Amino acid sequence: MVRLLKTEKWANLPMRPGFGSFMHPTEEKLTLIKQLGVDDIILNMYRNNLIDTNFDHLPLPGDRQWEYKDLLMLRNTVENAGIRFLALENMPFSFYDKIMMGQPGREEQLKHVQETIANMGSAGIPVLGYGWTPTGVWRSSTTYPIRGGAHSMSIDLNDFKKAPLSHGRVFSEEEMWDYYQYFLEGVLPVAEEAGVTLALHPNDPPVPSLAGVPQLFRSFEAYKKAMSIVESENHGLQYCLGNFSAMGEDINAVTDYFAKQDKLVYVHFQTVSNSLVNNDKLNEVFVDMPGYYDPVSVLKKLKDVGFNGMIMPGHVPKMIGDGSWEERGRSFTIGYIKGIIAALNQGL
Repeated sequence: MVRLLKTEKWANLPMRPGFGSFMHPTEEKLTLIKQLGVDDIILNMYRNNLIDTNFDHLPLPGDRQWEYKDLLMLRNTVENAGIRFLALENMPFSFYDKIMMGQPGREEQLKHVQETIANMGSAGIPVLGYGWTPTGVWRSSTTYPIRGGAHSMSIDLNDFKKAPLSHGRVFSEEEMWDYYQYFLEGVLPVAEEAGVTLALHPNDPPVPSLAGVPQLFRSFEAYKKAMSIVESENHGLQYCLGNFSAMGEDINAVTDYFAKQDKLVYVHFQTVSNSLVNNDKLNEVFVDMPGYYDPVSVLKKLKDVGFNGMIMPGHVPKMIGDGSWEERGRSFTIGYIKGIIAALNQGL
């Protein structure tokens, strides 16, 4: 049985569906989530990126760290609705951009990240999902038409070839790994003390380099290195099936390996049309459309290896009538996940 989260509140739960990809736990969203029969969420501070420096609209204020009192109130807002609050995803870039790029001021940023992790532990939020993507997430389009005219995200690597340097020069793999090791050595002891698990998201798209910056976390082998470079029981995967599909990896082999290592924290359940191995283009698809992997087989494998975490819709196509959170697309995906899990639990 995979038990990376060791607190009593989480350790004895079964594999189950959950929701994420939103910041504000509004009454409307929490009510919809409960009506859909889901009891777990992750909040994602995704708008806080390289170009968005307005922190006032976020549920967690602060441009250097998150404070205990704000984290506590956010957790209680969720739990007062009868929902478990598993994780926060995506620290603001202003928390650790200098750390990622080895720039002056990284020592001060590291202290603030350490305080954030300690505050999360004190506030009872067990997981911090983080990315290591100094260039941000890249897409060619978010309106690529698929079944019935639904809009999905698409990538054409040819669009990125002439991109200007994002940080003024070309960086090497070696120095980027050094910067990453500096981060892990600084934060993992604090995470262990605080009882917080860190979960790493793949680079998106998982390609060798973008705008002069190596994208380290683009392969199965790179993830093995990430989990071993500073060993800790409090470090694992945001297991994004869409990105591991884009890498062209054997999903079952990745699942087997990291389940045995006790590194699967939670799953982003999404799929793509094809990998980027020998392909320049891909697009995301509905989970019941032909894609890179078979969803039933993937969920069966997760159950077989004893995964007992949360499985959430990641990116979903935008359906007619959808709002900014793609409520209809997410509801469709969550129903699909619930149906498969129910069938697996019945031995079908």
